[in-house]
Amino acid sequence: MTRPDRRPGVTRRQLLALSGAGTLAGVAGCSGIFPGQSEPTVDADALSQIVAGEAPRVSETLPVDIEASFVAEQRSIAKSDLDRVPAPFDREAIPNGVIRGRLNDMHESATESLARIDEAEVPYERLERANRAQVSAHEVRSAWRAIDDDLTLAALRESVPSIEGRIDSTVQRWSHVGDDPVRAVVVHEEFESKIRAARNWVSSRNSPERSGGTALDVADLAEDLERARTSATVAAYVFDRFRGRLDATTDQRPRFEAAREELRSRIRDRQDALPSQDIDDPTSLVDRDVGETAGVRALVRLGSEATYRAEEAIAAADGPYLANEVVEAADALVHVRAFEALRERIASGDDLAVESVDDISAFRSDAISAVESAQNADPGRLLVRELLPRFANRIRQTDERFARESGTTTLSSVAYDAQEYVIGAVTCRVVPRVSADAAGALRKS
Repeated sequence: MTRPDRRPGVTRRQLLALSGAGTLAGVAGCSGIFPGQSEPTVDADALSQIVAGEAPRVSETLPVDIEASFVAEQRSIAKSDLDRVPAPFDREAIPNGVIRGRLNDMHESATESLARIDEAEVPYERLERANRAQVSAHEVRSAWRAIDDDLTLAALRESVPSIEGRIDSTVQRWSHVGDDPVRAVVVHEEFESKIRAARNWVSSRNSPERSGGTALDVADLAEDLERARTSATVAAYVFDRFRGRLDATTDQRPRFEAAREELRSRIRDRQDALPSQDIDDPTSLVDRDVGETAGVRALVRLGSEATYRAEEAIAAADGPYLANEVVEAADALVHVRAFEALRERIASGDDLAVESVDDISAFRSDAISAVESAQNADPGRLLVRELLPRFANRIRQTDERFARESGTTTLSSVAYDAQEYVIGAVTCRVVPRVSADAAGALRKS
């Protein structure tokens, strides 16, 4: 498959570079061609060779002992729902071809989710997969019940108060306790995220898109409500497992608050150097003549994201989700420092241009090295494990994108995707430093 060329147009700064020290390769972003010339292309086999080596898999973890029996319980719920539907559905069961096709797709997706639970390498990911399977299975069963048993939107909405009651009771017995502030902030961030998700899913029950009351509308609402239920169940389980194994139940709120303010202060100190959200000339971010290379495009992406996350972290109103605010401030600081590091690298003379597939391979190798180094970092290890998957897994996603290629594509188009390796490398490289700083702020007495 040949993809469209996504290479941006030539900017004023790039035209000026042509008359001075700039290079044609800089203008093209990778190939150094004049307008009208044919672009160099890349064969899919070359991309396959680049991504042939296994990239490190960074699993999402949680410093809580998750029992295999709890995962098995969620799996059992999903399997029970799937066993209660006569799928695959035929014309006799569901005459409407559109609805029949959608329900068969739902069933297939839920079945696949159930089968993939044990492929996860760590208990937390197995639990997450079991929850996804549980939600998917409940969706297809609810759709079938709407057809076979007259399950309605109104009946589903009657269950909302009990779900809200479960969420409220879970929150009422929760507090920011812990015996180690770093471990505590990671666990409480998970709890808070699940509770926020549960409340959001419940609040979606009155969506106008569900006013028709078809089997698909019923399935859609049932899916959201099941997400709310499973999120609340996992939140309660995680907190109970965590609190039940504490050596001491010290209130960690003061430490969380102090760490949040220190991280926000560090972000403020760097905020003036961040770019605006809209950047007309990407090369203006670097005070030297350089074309719109893969590195410069990555810098634009990072700058925009860093600006957004910095503003969000600083402007966030202090609320009940304190651990989430600490972790999100650390996440914002990763983006900010990564932007600074990449800008300095390009300003120092490394264009990070793509002129051949060898350059793409070098970007990928650098990203993998950054991930492996971060995985071996010791200071702030629990926060590294919390933050690293957010950045490291974009390497595998880019690998998968390249592995799906067929035929030929332009080198400039491939270079556009290769910026993901650049972003992955620079963010993963700063994760340990930010994690160590955040851990130090949490442990200050």
